[in-house]
Amino acid sequence: MRSEDEVAEYRSQVLGAKVFGHTCRGVDPDCACRKECEFEVSAFEACIPRDFWFIKPGSVKHNVGVFDDVVKVYCARLRVAKRHGYGLALLGDNGVGKTMFLSYVLAQAVRDGFTAYYTTLPRLDHDIKRGFRDQVANARLAWMLTSDFLAIDEMGKEHFQHAGDSFMRTQLERILKERYDDGSPTLLASNADAGSLGKVYGATIESILNGKYQVAALEPGDFRRRLREAMDTAMGYK
Repeated sequence: MRSEDEVAEYRSQVLGAKVFGHTCRGVDPDCACRKECEFEVSAFEACIPRDFWFIKPGSVKHNVGVFDDVVKVYCARLRVAKRHGYGLALLGDNGVGKTMFLSYVLAQAVRDGFTAYYTTLPRLDHDIKRGFRDQVANARLAWMLTSDFLAIDEMGKEHFQHAGDSFMRTQLERILKERYDDGSPTLLASNADAGSLGKVYGATIESILNGKYQVAALEPGDFRRRLREAMDTAMGYK
């Protein structure tokens, strides 16, 4: 989660680097440079991983079927999803593209004028507990969690599966149930399958998944390995 001051500072940096050097000097709101600047600021505030701000469909080389049949279809109907609170749950091993797909959806939502917020379950746990001693951070998190599209990545991590983590399970159930009842779409990603998520987080989560969520299983395959290969080539390591 980023503070309002951090977002304001980033906006200033982007304006200085991109917009003020352009012909329109950042004055014309319809200029492409201004729109791109606003997208980057919104993506930064939404905490979308920077590596995936500008992902194109042609960049997807693994789990192309899920991307074409689920992710792209969902993006084409963002307004319908927002109106009815329809979400996505992407399930699969590490490195299969879950974070990239979540980020692609959120980036498209931002470009379409929606608000968005990306977080991981460990980060959400940290931010909620930080709010115990920081009321400004607590209010900021509460606001971000009301975004039009919320993505929670890395659900089902091992350290959230023990009895001592009942607080976080309760908080997650509260967040998902409130958004479900309010008709606000939530995107989830996990290494676990739907049945395992129900066992970890309880019957309410399982029921929610069976309601307004499109659940998609991604095939194994290490996307990060291909990123490493691209880096090795670009840097001349190979």
